[in-house]
Amino acid sequence: MKYNKKNILIIAAHPDDEVLGCGGSIAKWVNKGHNIFSLIMAEGATSRDNERNQNSRRKDLKHLKKCAEQSGKLLGVKSVSLIDFPDNRMDSIDFLDVIKPIEKIIKKLNKK
Repeated sequence: MKYNKKNILIIAAHPDDEVLGCGGSIAKWVNKGHNIFSLIMAEGATSRDNERNQNSRRKDLKHLKKCAEQSGKLLGVKSVSLIDFPDNRMDSIDFLDVIKPIEKIIKKLNKK
């Protein structure tokens, strides 16, 4: 069966969710020649603390970003974008503020 090459955007809440949630599908789509892009919405570490303090988690956040990029590369993902929303606090963000960065990525991908 022949497939048309597509741009596919994976949207995940936290680093590693994209791999654990649909890593097998990502690998399958890459093998079929599709372009896969990953968008991770929340930073993935500050919910472990009573208050969000990115400075105290700087090392963890840097490590999470590096791991997300490495796992994406291993799977054949074209790019991994991380948005800096607060971990496990997405309900505290206005919905429009969540949608805008997603729309920006989609517009960029539609130009490819």
